[in-house]
Amino acid sequence: MARNSFFRRVRAVVVLGLAGVTTALAVGAAPAAAGLGLACPSPTSTPFAAWSDYADYAFAPDGGFESGGSGWSLGGGARAASGNESFYVHSSTDKTSLSLPAGASATSPGMCISLLSSKMRFVARGDSGSKVKVQIVYRGLLSSVLGVLDGGTYSVDSGWKPSPEIGMLGGVLPLLTSSVSFRFTAVGGDAVIDDVYLDPMKSS
Repeated sequence: MARNSFFRRVRAVVVLGLAGVTTALAVGAAPAAAGLGLACPSPTSTPFAAWSDYADYAFAPDGGFESGGSGWSLGGGARAASGNESFYVHSSTDKTSLSLPAGASATSPGMCISLLSSKMRFVARGDSGSKVKVQIVYRGLLSSVLGVLDGGTYSVDSGWKPSPEIGMLGGVLPLLTSSVSFRFTAVGGDAVIDDVYLDPMKSS
């Protein structure tokens, strides 16, 4: 009798353990599965290595605006304009950037994000006193907005410079997140942005 009770307890522990592992695997796999059908490039470059940032980054969809901001939502006079950022972070043949008059905004197309996604960066310049406000928009199925993270507001200079490393909700994404977009708004003056990148997996 005691022996049968012992085996029942062992069996219960094993079943609960397997259930826990299955749940963990399902949760861990959710971000990858949720990203199907979106732009999910593998990290293939270290574009900010010159600034001692050796993380692998993925280029945002039309992140250099060489296709005129294809897929981006542009408002307030935001538009692709001639003139590339001076470091040619993405490609030496690029010729375009995104002009943001004061108050204008631009939101990138959705791209994949994983639980380990940690940061994003871009390159910018602007009028004296102007700033670029960054918001990170988390979306679910059918592009529904699940949450908006304030990524900060950053001063820009007359010369091009990379943004700081802008942290994201790595490990604590809103439930059912399937993609992420980046919204840029010019504050206090005109600004120009170029070469938008996402670190899709925490690598440094």
